[in-house]
Amino acid sequence: MSPPKLVLLAVYAVLAILSFTMEGAVATWSLRLLLILAVVHSIEVLVFFKACREAPGSLPGHLLNVFLFGVLHVKEIRAAAGG
Repeated sequence: MSPPKLVLLAVYAVLAILSFTMEGAVATWSLRLLLILAVVHSIEVLVFFKACREAPGSLPGHLLNVFLFGVLHVKEIRAAAGG
């Protein structure tokens, strides 16, 4: 897994921990950021569905990776395809 993906996973983990362990504005904004990221990445799944379908390997795996990492995974798909 690439370093940018690891950083993004760490950001998700920190936001999740803050949203469930803190109170008040910190918890509220952490949860809001997680929800915003989920919506944005869901849109990316729809936008990049064709690229995931054409990529070799597991379609559900690619879609999950696009949901988690967005354009970071799409760049890897395109690099592997030679374009």
